[in-house]
Formats: sequence, C-alpha cells, structure tokens
Amino acid sequence: MNNEKTTKKQLKKAYKRRKWNTICPFKGLTFLSGFAAVIMALVLAVVTIFDNTVAAFVGGSFWTLENEDPNAVYFESDFASIEEMTEVGLALCQTVEAEGAVLLVNDDNALPLDKGAAVSCFSTSSVNLVYGGTGSGNIDASTADNLRTALEKSDFKVNETLWDFYLTGAGSEYRRQGGGGGGMLPPAAVVSEAPIDIYTDDVLDSVTEYGDAAIVVFSRIGGEGSDLEYTDTNYLALDENEKDLLKKVTEMKADGKIEKIVVLVNSSNALQMDFLKDESFDVDACLWIGGVGITGINAVAEILCGEVNPSGSLVDTYCYNNYSAPAMWNFTPTTYEGYEEGFIPKNASTYMIYQEGIYVGYKYYETRYEDAVMGKGNAGDYAYGDDVAFPFGYGLSYTDFEYSGMSAVYNTETDSFDVTVTVTNVGDKAGKETVQIYVQSPYTEYDVENKIEKASVALCGFAKTAVLEPGAAETVSVSVDRRELAAYDAYGAGTYILDEGDYYLTAATDSHNAINNILAAKGYTAENGMDAEGNAELAVLWNNPELDTETYSTSLNGTKITNQLSDADLNLYEGAEEEVTYLSRNDWKGTFPTEIVKIALTERMIRELQDIRYDPANYEEMEMPTLGADNGMQLYDMMGKDFDDPAWQTLLDQLTFDEMVVMIGDSFHWRMPIESVNAPGSRDENGPQGLTASLFGDGAVEIAATAFTSEDVMAATFNVDIMYQIGNIIGNNCLGADIACLYGPGNNIHRTPYGGRNFEYYSEDGFLSGKMSEYEVKAIQEKGVDVVMKHFALNDCEQDRIGLGVWVNEQAAREIYLKAFQAPFEKGDANGVMTAYTRWGTTWSGGYKNLMTNIMRGEWGNQGFSITDNVLTTYVNGVDGILAGVTTYDAMMPYVVNLLPKYENDAVIVNAMRNAAHHNLYALVNSSAMNGITEDTVVHLRELKITTTVRTALIVTVIIFVACLVLWILRARKFRTTEEYRTFKAFKKNGTLPAPAEEAKEEEPVQEPAEPSADNE
Repeated sequence: MNNEKTTKKQLKKAYKRRKWNTICPFKGLTFLSGFAAVIMALVLAVVTIFDNTVAAFVGGSFWTLENEDPNAVYFESDFASIEEMTEVGLALCQTVEAEGAVLLVNDDNALPLDKGAAVSCFSTSSVNLVYGGTGSGNIDASTADNLRTALEKSDFKVNETLWDFYLTGAGSEYRRQGGGGGGMLPPAAVVSEAPIDIYTDDVLDSVTEYGDAAIVVFSRIGGEGSDLEYTDTNYLALDENEKDLLKKVTEMKADGKIEKIVVLVNSSNALQMDFLKDESFDVDACLWIGGVGITGINAVAEILCGEVNPSGSLVDTYCYNNYSAPAMWNFTPTTYEGYEEGFIPKNASTYMIYQEGIYVGYKYYETRYEDAVMGKGNAGDYAYGDDVAFPFGYGLSYTDFEYSGMSAVYNTETDSFDVTVTVTNVGDKAGKETVQIYVQSPYTEYDVENKIEKASVALCGFAKTAVLEPGAAETVSVSVDRRELAAYDAYGAGTYILDEGDYYLTAATDSHNAINNILAAKGYTAENGMDAEGNAELAVLWNNPELDTETYSTSLNGTKITNQLSDADLNLYEGAEEEVTYLSRNDWKGTFPTEIVKIALTERMIRELQDIRYDPANYEEMEMPTLGADNGMQLYDMMGKDFDDPAWQTLLDQLTFDEMVVMIGDSFHWRMPIESVNAPGSRDENGPQGLTASLFGDGAVEIAATAFTSEDVMAATFNVDIMYQIGNIIGNNCLGADIACLYGPGNNIHRTPYGGRNFEYYSEDGFLSGKMSEYEVKAIQEKGVDVVMKHFALNDCEQDRIGLGVWVNEQAAREIYLKAFQAPFEKGDANGVMTAYTRWGTTWSGGYKNLMTNIMRGEWGNQGFSITDNVLTTYVNGVDGILAGVTTYDAMMPYVVNLLPKYENDAVIVNAMRNAAHHNLYALVNSSAMNGITEDTVVHLRELKITTTVRTALIVTVIIFVACLVLWILRARKFRTTEEYRTFKAFKKNGTLPAPAEEAKEEEPVQEPAEPSADNE
C-alpha cells in the first residue's frame, strides 16, 4: 500500500511538472490577456462615450487643419506676451478688490491703521481665506498671497505665534476643509472655528506685542450643488466659537492688550451682521472683502494701511436678521401634493413659489419703510433699523463727500434723462465716490386694480468719480433711459406701461439715502418716523400726464412685447385650483408670506412634467429640408455675412443629419468640427471669475488665466470701465488658450443670502447686474469669444436645481430675474445663454419657447447660439430644447445623441435641428475659432490620441488573447501524448502502470477529453 501511494505521488508530481511546462504559461496568459482585453474594451467605451470630457481634462482635439494660415488672424491679442497679459491681469484683479471692497464701519476713524503697525490675525479663516467659490466656477488660487504675506508687503508686522497656532498648531485641526478657490465640491454647512479653550497662555500672551489691531476674519464659502445651510443652522450667523473668539478679543481690548478690533467679512454671501450691535463685542471697523481672487488680498492690506481709500458699495442688503427677507419663506423646495413615484419623474416632484414678487432685497426693505413713514399700505409698526444693518449701495470712505446741484432734464431725442450732480470732497483725504441714481414711480389706483407692484426706489443709473483731492469737485453726468421708469403690467395691458403721475429721480449714496431724499421732497420729516434726514434738493420731480401703454410695448429692435410667461404664474395657469397671494405694498401685513402654498398636481401638470413633451400632433406638417448637398460652399464664405443672408440656406443644405446630431448633441466643453462645410471645432470653458484654467489638462497649451475676484466684488466697484477691462483680460486669456466660448458670466440674482452660487452672480439687483455684465460681455465678445451667460433663468438656488419648478409672476420675472440678462443682449452684443436646469412652472427652461425664442431672440434680438447646462438627466432633452431655441447641448451623458436619431424622419425636428445648426455656425464663424482659417483651409476630423492608443491597446490584447488561447489548446493536445500524462492517468484508473508505449499501440486507445479543461485536476 505504501509503495502504491509513493508511486502515485511520484507519477502525479511528474504529471504536474510536465503539465506546468507544457500548458500553464499559455493558460495563464490567456486569462490575463482576456482580462486585459475586457478592461481595454471598457476603457475604450468610456473614452469614446465621454471623449469630450476626456479631451477637456487630458488634452487633445478632434480635428486637424490642412493649409492652416497663421497669418489669418481675425481676433488678435492685445498683449505682446503671456507674461505681459498675466502681469496686467494680476494688477487688474487687485484694482477690482481695491474699488470693490466696502468699508461698513469705521468708528472714530479706526482705519486706516498706522504704517508699520503690529497686528494679530484671529480666526482659522485668517490663514485660510476664501478666494472664490466651489464647483464649475472655481478658480485656481494656489499661488495667491495669504493674509499674512499681503499685510507684510504693506509693512505690517504680523503676530507669528498666533499665525502658526492656526496654520500648524492646535488651531489647524479646525480649519475649513477644501474650498476657498480651487475646490470642486460644495462646502460643508458648518463653520470651522477653533474653540477658545484650546488657546494656550503663550498664544494669547503673544498678542501683547502685536496689539495695534486685532484683525478678525469671518469667512463663508458657497458653491455649486448646495445652498448654504439656513434650516437647522444659520450658516451666515456667527457660531458660538466665533462669538467666543470675538468676546475674548473684546476682553483683551478692555485690558489694554489690543487697541483696535477690525473685522474682515470674507464672504460673497451676506453675513448676518447682528454681532455689530451686540454690546458683548466692541468692533471698531468692519470691511467687506468678498472673494478676493488671485491678488485681491493685497488690495485689502493696502486699504488697511491707507494706501488705498475704499470706494466700494454693497451689491446686497446686509441685515441684522437674514430671515427677515420675504423670499426666505419660499426658499425651501416643496413636493407637489399628490405626488407618487411613477406619475411624474422624481426630478419634477418639487417646486418653489417666488411669492415676494418684485420685492427682492432693498426693493422690499425700502418700500415698506416708506409706506410705514407715510402710514400707508398696512405697513404696521415696521422698524427698518431692526432688519437692515447696511442698505444696498452703502459704502464708507476715509474722506467725506457732499452732493449739490442735482439736475435731471428729459431729452426727447434720446428718450432719456440727462442727470447731473456735483460731488465735492469735503474731507482731508483723496478718494473716489460712487454716485447712484434711483427712480421712484407712482403707485396708482391703476396699479392696485391690475396688481402691478412698485418699489419705492429702483437703481436706474450710476457713475464713479475720478480720484478727488480734498476740496476738489466733479460734476457727474448719468444718462437714465426712460424705459427704466416703465413697469410691467402682466394682468392688464400685458406689456410695459408708464403710469400717470409724479416720478422722482434722486442722486444718493445708497438705497436708503435715496428714499429719505424723496420723502424729504414730499415733505416728510423725523416726526413722521424717518430715521435720517433726507436732502430734498437731490430729488427731482418729473410728471407724466397720462397713462401710457404703447411707448414701451415695443422692444429696442422693434418687436412687440406681450405676455410670454403666464404659464409660470400659478394664478394664470389653467386648471390650477390654488391661488398665490403675491406680496403687495397695498397690504403689507395681509400679503406677507407666512407659509408655503401647497400645489396639488393636476392632469395638465402631470402631462407637462414628463421628460419629453413633444407631440407631433401639435405641429403642422413640414417638408424635409435638403441634406448632404454638394454646393461647394464652406463656412469661411459666410464670414461677415448677416444671419439672414440667403447664402446661409445654401450652406446649410450641405449638412448631413448625422453631422447635425453631433453638432447639437455632443458639445460638452467642445463644439465639434463639421467636415461638410469645413467648420473647425472649438474648445469651451467655464469662467464666471475668469477663465477656469484649473480644468485644463493639456500640457501642450500654456494657460495664463487671471483668477478674478468673485462677481459680487466686481459689481461692488460700480465701475463699468473696470468691468470692460475685466472682460478684455478674460477675452485675451481665452484667445491665448484657444478658447472660443466662455461659460459665463453668471447673471442670476441673489434672491436670498443663502444661494450657493452667489459668488458667481453679481447682485440682488437686476439693473446693476445687467449693466455690469453688459460691459464685461461686450469686451469678451470683442476678442472673438462667444459668451453664454448662465443660468437662463431662475437658477437662484441650488436646492433641487435639477428639475425644480419655479412659479413666478411675469412682472417679477421681467423686472428682477430677466433684467440681468437683457442689457448684455440689447447693448453688450451677448452671443447666447446657458440654460438652467430649473423649470418655469412645469416647463424646463431650455424647452420654454416663449423664453428662449420669443423673448431672447424676438424681443432682445439675439441670433447667437444657446447651450444647456451639463446634460445629466433625460428631461434636458433634444427635441423640446431645439424646438424652443436651444442650439447645442453641454452633454457629458449621451442622452441627446442617442435620442435625436429616433426623429430622423420627422421633418419638424429635422428642420428645428437645421435652425439650431444655423445659429451655431453663425456664432462660430464670427468667433476666434476661425483664426487660421482661409478659403484654402481644409478641416479633417481626427480621433483623440488617447482613444487611438486605447483602441490599439485593445487590438493588441485581443491578438495576444487569441494567440495564447490557440497555443493553450495546441499544447493541451500535445500534453495528452506525453508519457507522464499516460502513466499517471492509467495508474490513477487501474492502479497499475501501463505497458510500454510500443505495446500500448496494440491496446484499445484511451478516450481523450474534448476540452482542455478536463485536465484541471
């Protein structure tokens, strides 16, 4: 028995050795190469489906140019080198902060600090500033100065012990993670501040030698994908650790260790300012600095030491109680009554009602204040000062200015008011002043009857003086378009009207000063409840003798203006049972929102909230357009031609259906080349704070992009010349990086302080947003860079933004939310928009023809192209969008390119695709993408190098797999003829050794297995 076991063991060992040498290497290589082939196939699928994304991040392009002419430069850089452009951009960013930072408090002239002062920087945010926001609009601030280096450049001495405590010591454990510029993820909803009990005696004692001032930084950050926390926690109020810190600093001031307390508000979201009236704290000065961009913190240091006199003005109302804004009552997405999964898509299940109407920001606070003073509108015992800390437009200086000689003369030829006012520097320092012009329109019985609302004051013009030396004066001139006095009458005339009655124009320092000037002109005083004296001489009366419903019922380009947005107003939506009570100055207390209106789904809503709404039965029959014609034209032939030139139709006939599918549905950060018309492709990129260079992955392209301040700081300059310069630098940055389309600027409204993307939007005010954007957009477009302003429209929050239904009345829509987009189109030559994910009522923004075609193209005259936000969901669909006015899809996912081919035989859709292609090509031919293109240039499609590499790798791995499999099978057959195989099998079966090979030939042959797997024992 033992001999038999020994023999079997020896035979098995020999069997395995021979098997390993003969079969196993090829068997292993077969499995390994097969696995590699599967992985390569998956990678190839990914890089093919997501080729645009891959190209954006790792580099490459989709076309080559034969006979490219380097001398064919239609849009040229303004700079001799990248270094020069970079230097100018960095200096401009610092200038923006210098003119945009707002001095809020300066008790007893606490600022500026003495040159060479020894200061202590408090809070974890002091070593971790917010330079911008997070998400697609983030900036790369990795090379920016921090607060300490900036202060030291301005000759301040900075407390190193305290700095190190926050940077590397115990305080560093509490620093905010991510964000601040460069981060892609939404910020956390909690404040990261070190508790006071971890400060050691050594750290606190170090302040004694650096006690000229305590600089306390309060930072907040917002970003794409989430709004700031306001439910369980008020993220914009100081948390307990921040309060404890400020209390400790106040105690140190009382003990004589600190001379002054200076607070820096490093946030684009309006911080709740109740701490400034808390007697527990003793703040001497407060400076709002927003998101400071790449070099802005250096301007902050220069303001603190007096090298720069601040001249910024607030673009939002700053409150003691952020929840006092009426919009806060309807800032939470609410699920439709009757919603059940399956009735409508989940992304369509929530809504938000803009119940405050036009009363956003200062238009609420100032209007209710005036009505309280006048004893009208059931305003109650409203106390303005309990809510508002600093009004819209507010900003102090190190000097003082006086206004005089206000004049406003109506110019019939220009249909505008020529407003002049003299500004005199009556202080002892040189400085600049922002002059703001506000209008008050009469609130009439007609308005009450037709539910038209009127704000007590509305910004309608502004200008900034030159630097005025002490005693110097400047007469500032501002042209106010009379259209700014018109109101939208949604329920009556259905267009813009000019009410009968008295209008006031006033020059003011801020919105509250403006209303006090007008109240003074009306004869009101402190006895009536005014909280400050106004200057009646700065308010000019103009009377309109009769109601005018015609003059402004036509747009600047001659298109009739009528109601377009009724379907987004629940009160006009057919079939809805609920009625919205919009906030009205006719009855403040009775209409102020106190609960969310519950909307029950109706059959119509359920039908309209489906992913695709297109129904061929709703369209007349159309002829199929010509496709694939050989007309011998190319896109170059259309340079300089109008959009309506007949030659476009000849060119468009050459397009194939497949080319249109790609052009429309496959544009994630790229516009794809089209060979049939010799159209080059182009690269697109984000850029509300400047070109987002941090997203580039192509090391072959040297990217130089200025990371500007947040957009609110830009707007706070109230300086259109600066905005033009910003646009010029961004345009040049794009030229240098071969970017022909910019996703930006952001033109949505700061509806509440808690909007996650407030950093990439200008203001709470539509007029200011539109005017500043107008100049920025104009300068960018002049460099041949197409601008798509985002997000069109009502993307004023990040909660449930992918599908949220917004219900709003048309007056508020036009006077607040669309106004920010209107001026850049009508006066700034804007090329297009990026649509929002949100819905107008039940209709996706991009699929809303009344918005995209009737208003944007019809009323505002736009002929450029319009792109969607990143297509991450099926309701951002190809057919509804192109029928409404979308021309291309920022599509990371292939939903659209998979959907459109299903409609290849639908003439309605194919004609809409042709129209979209017309707009796309018109924008492209007038852009910098044509640089290098001449009549001899030929565009060739090419595959990305990474795709070719992966495909080659797949082919190689498949060949290796097949070769190894064949060798495995052949070697397996050979193995069955070996002595080791025959001997081990026979002994295992019979317990005896087989006869010698020559004798075995006479025996019955052993049945061999058909598959090599039979040997796997």
